[in-house]
Amino acid sequence: MQTLFFDFDGTLVDSERFHAANWSQYLAGHGVELSIDTFMSQYAGVTWPHIAEHFISHYNISTTVSAMINEMEALTEAMILEKGIPAMPGVDDLLKTLSGKVPMAVVTGAPRDYVTGVLAHHGWLSLFDNVFSGYEVTNNKPAPDVYLQACKTMHVLPEKAVAVEDSRTGLMSALSANIHAVFVNSHSPKLPAHANHSFASMTEATPVLLSLFNVKH
Repeated sequence: MQTLFFDFDGTLVDSERFHAANWSQYLAGHGVELSIDTFMSQYAGVTWPHIAEHFISHYNISTTVSAMINEMEALTEAMILEKGIPAMPGVDDLLKTLSGKVPMAVVTGAPRDYVTGVLAHHGWLSLFDNVFSGYEVTNNKPAPDVYLQACKTMHVLPEKAVAVEDSRTGLMSALSANIHAVFVNSHSPKLPAHANHSFASMTEATPVLLSLFNVKH
């Protein structure tokens, strides 16, 4: 294998519950009750435009998708400054072990500015060769577009790349691009159909990821 791609939310940072709490808070302001656990089970890994579209149409919220996204991005930035988003266990050690030895990029369905800001906060931004956002291609995850764009830019054949994902949405995106997929999810580590490997944590996944690139810890 030649290049390693990481999803962002729920893969590098423990952000799924963070975002769930923010969405719950935001929607409450529009009279919609949505628990954090319900959001986690039904919308984790779903892109924000799809989430916004769903709630606007189902609850007749008088706003636009773009306006809701802008308001959520502002709320997210404020909460990041107030609370921060913790790294997933084992990520910091893995990234620093791989840095300079394996070309790496973040391939995310989230907005670029949000991702680069959190990467910089953790001191990780310089460890990656690039950040690819699903907002910057025609179709976001689960379509393969963002992974295909990443492969093209990084000059790597999809079959020579590895993607680490934590959601079925991201997994579908990577597999549709013909990329070797590693699924890491502490909430539901059961091997999804067609994933090449499945683990309950990045710490557990580290030996396999290092072996795929012949890197010693």
